[in-house]
Amino acid sequence: MDSWENRKKMFMERIQRDLSTGYFDKDMLSLVEEINKHPEMYTTSSCSGRIVLLKASKPWNKNNVTILGKWHEKVSLEEVTKNIKPCNKDSGLWLILQSPIIHVSCKNIETAIKLVRKARSCGFRYSSTFSKGDTGIFVEIMSSERIDLPLIIEDKVIINPESLNKLLEYLNTMLKNIKTKIQRLSEAAKTL
Repeated sequence: MDSWENRKKMFMERIQRDLSTGYFDKDMLSLVEEINKHPEMYTTSSCSGRIVLLKASKPWNKNNVTILGKWHEKVSLEEVTKNIKPCNKDSGLWLILQSPIIHVSCKNIETAIKLVRKARSCGFRYSSTFSKGDTGIFVEIMSSERIDLPLIIEDKVIINPESLNKLLEYLNTMLKNIKTKIQRLSEAAKTL
């Protein structure tokens, strides 16, 4: 068994561990299983997309970010508001919709290209190969859905509570559409 096969075996064991502890994102299970059935690819990480509430002056800067809540499924106004914490002058409060992301190691470039094409045909437009190494050709599967909404910036309320409920309806609809897109790719992956 070469190093690529050893790594695939290791990642398959990790998925089983994560499933048994409840850590694995269940909305990704069908897709991850389909990809991992293929003899020339395996998943290394995945997230089905989520809504995140965080405290930060700049959410794109990973330093000084505090995650106050994250939800992989529909979230209510009550759930979000109970996680809101006061902000000081140097920080803000953000509500973010993050798109799904899947990292896959492919044994060769031909397999990687097939996977990227299949993902793009299912609406994952930001899919591409992004590195090559001893452990394979890495593919990142990602869709274009992402929204970063400032709720509070430097003590100033940007989104009022009445508008927040409407925004959550919109974000929840987008999250539902993302999950449908994942199911579509899971079905399409059967033909890889």
